Amino acid sequence: MRALLLVFCCIHLATAFVSSACMPRVLTEMRGGYDATVGTDPSTPIQFFTLPGCTCPYAQRVHIALLELLLPFDMTEISLPKPDWYLKINPRGKVPALRIPAEQNAVIYESAICNEFLCDYATKLQKHHTLMPMDPIHKAKIRLLNDHCDNVFSKTQFTYLMNKDDEADAGLRAEMENALKCYEDALVESKGPYLMGEFSVADLHVFPFIQRLLITHKQWKDYVLPSDKFPNLLAWHDSCLERESVKKSSMSKDKTIEVYGRFVAADYKFGGLNKSSL
Repeated sequence: MRALLLVFCCIHLATAFVSSACMPRVLTEMRGGYDATVGTDPSTPIQFFTLPGCTCPYAQRVHIALLELLLPFDMTEISLPKPDWYLKINPRGKVPALRIPAEQNAVIYESAICNEFLCDYATKLQKHHTLMPMDPIHKAKIRLLNDHCDNVFSKTQFTYLMNKDDEADAGLRAEMENALKCYEDALVESKGPYLMGEFSVADLHVFPFIQRLLITHKQWKDYVLPSDKFPNLLAWHDSCLERESVKKSSMSKDKTIEVYGRFVAADYKFGGLNKSSL
């Protein structure tokens, strides 16, 4: 009996060790002043700077990537208005930003650059992943999709949401749907469930905006993404929602309405949550 008990305990401990070893170390702390601007311990994991409460869609991109890549990180929430010391981390004053103490406190910012860095860094650490494929054509396709998000789609959905001129609504809605067609076409080409077949940087780059679109536009525009026009995109959205990285990095529906309600009430112009002091 003692021998069997010993075997059971050994198996239990081994299983617990394997499970904990596979989990990324995620620490959410409010930091400020000197502690936030100085990192001298090379054993400190990646430092991830974001807004409180998962409110920033740009930072959510990086949050998802960190979780998907199983990279250990500390998460530092930067309250608004952003403190002066944060300009030493990111001179543009925006989130997200990353700092890598083990790499001589290297600092990386801008969400697209952060995520490509994280993919390269994970590869350097010999962590297998499919977020950024090796094939140059596939990389270019991802970068084009991401460029479309940043320079076309995100502006159209925010402009439509903020429009107060009823007569302009139809035209702005058509522009947004035309921009969304790029993703519907990509899903048809890839045959899903994700934009490149497998979950990649392309998905996590645009997802935070479409996630917010489905909530905010229903709330303020009584708009629902047409299932006849975007069947694959709606299925894609549901597939993304099932990922643990998305669940852990997302605002609730009520929180999303609360946050965007302040923008709608203030008649805020496009510029992203990063540029607002609301």
